[in-house]
Amino acid sequence: MKKTSIIEEYYLFIKGFFKELFDERLGFYAASMSWSTLFFIIPFMVILLVLFTHMPIFDTAYGRLHELIAENLVSSDSKTIMRYIDQFVANADRLGYIGIGYVIIAAILFFKDYDFIVNDIFETPQRSALKAFRTYFFLLLFLPIMLGSSFWLSRTIKGYLEAVGWAGTLHVYYIFPYLIIWLLFYVAYQFSPRIHISPRAALASSFISSLIWYLAKSGFLFYILYNKTYTSIYGGLSTLLFFFLWIYISWAIFLYGLRFCYILDKEEKE
Repeated sequence: MKKTSIIEEYYLFIKGFFKELFDERLGFYAASMSWSTLFFIIPFMVILLVLFTHMPIFDTAYGRLHELIAENLVSSDSKTIMRYIDQFVANADRLGYIGIGYVIIAAILFFKDYDFIVNDIFETPQRSALKAFRTYFFLLLFLPIMLGSSFWLSRTIKGYLEAVGWAGTLHVYYIFPYLIIWLLFYVAYQFSPRIHISPRAALASSFISSLIWYLAKSGFLFYILYNKTYTSIYGGLSTLLFFFLWIYISWAIFLYGLRFCYILDKEEKE
């Protein structure tokens, strides 16, 4: 009888856990963030370009960031997409006041949407405009420095291993792209919510989410490389369609991981 009771308790716990994790709102939120991302990705890269070009130590960081984005587009025509992105970024020198205004408005709308979704997931009140600006302005400045430092460290370690002749036997630097993604997930999970988040909850949820994201990227890439049916249906438009789809999948994984972080943090505090 007691054993049956324990099994029922575990069953109810697992059922409640998955019911809380797979919130039906997250699919709509992922679609909303995907739409915002389409308007924000170019201004964001312009901001990174300006910051990187004013940091001599990160003189090659933008090139490495370019490679990282191209690798994570998960499209057989990623070069085509990156060529369009490069054309937009190249026009940054001719932004003018209207262009600068667009960059600011796109950033505000993106972070406003993101802040609402994050605080709704964590069931906390919305930040004031000043606090939201302060938080995301910090993240916006911290991200380029963190990315640039990661690329510089990866290049330094790779150069050292090649100098001592260990590059052929030690391939530690190959995991750096994953570590960068994990670090980005962790920083977002730790600092985006309005409440204090347990570092253990943020670390665990960001690790699992970033791992799922990497596995999903490999699976999605395998699918679009070996299934050419979509090209016969959509033609050249298929590149953009799969680009949009991957943005949605990425946000869905990120937001479900954020929900998982909320559950872990709540269980730990209780």
